Amino acid sequence: RIAWRPHEPHEVGPSAQQRYVDDELQVELWSGHYSQLRGAYEGFGHDMRLLHCRLFALVSRYSALAADKSAFQAALPRPMMRLLKERWGVTHECYASPLNRCLATFGSVFDDTDKWFGSSGSFYAFRPVSGCYEANPPFDTSSVQACFRHVGALLGASDEPLCFVVVVPEMDMSSSLARAFACAKPFLRHHEVAKVSEHAYLMGLQHQRTGHGERYWRPVKNSMLYFFQNRLGAESYPVTADFVAELIQAFKAVD
Repeated sequence: RIAWRPHEPHEVGPSAQQRYVDDELQVELWSGHYSQLRGAYEGFGHDMRLLHCRLFALVSRYSALAADKSAFQAALPRPMMRLLKERWGVTHECYASPLNRCLATFGSVFDDTDKWFGSSGSFYAFRPVSGCYEANPPFDTSSVQACFRHVGALLGASDEPLCFVVVVPEMDMSSSLARAFACAKPFLRHHEVAKVSEHAYLMGLQHQRTGHGERYWRPVKNSMLYFFQNRLGAESYPVTADFVAELIQAFKAVD
């Protein structure tokens, strides 16, 4: 049993951190993130007596993953996500976590810890047949390959309007990655390059204090925006030059 003790926040105001500890372990969250997580948990009607235990497990799990992979997964800037929602009705992030999600619904890697805070589970168990979705997978080759394969399978199986906006780093199309990309390529309507010096990702560690308080991370290579749609998706959600230009501009945003 974890005995939670709230420590004094580092700062005063909505950006202050809340720290929860037992005798040996601690996790820290910005107050805004804590409030969002608590609100989501309470909104789903879960047992409030278990909130802090489940929150501790959630943050500890992602901290352990970050230590192994050397970083938290980066996210698209909030202005870019808002544009996708406003223009195409995107309301689901295929790859996120309760700690960095932006939209109302999201998928994530750890069902056992994340479901209490609204996750729908793994993208690879997600079977939408219509709508528009944002997919920003982890930037390792195996995750990007799996994303392309699943997107291709979903689009090939749907007879309703279906779209995916996939954002990944520019990668060497080795034989294995090229084979995975081929699964989705028949549905590729457009691709766009975000130049290395002209875009930024929201840091995956946004839920807690890092370094000098940086919120954005600038990659060292170009990023690719892929617009995958089946025929009805392309008719219902045309990829226009103006829309693409707005997305690229929003990718530059550091609010």
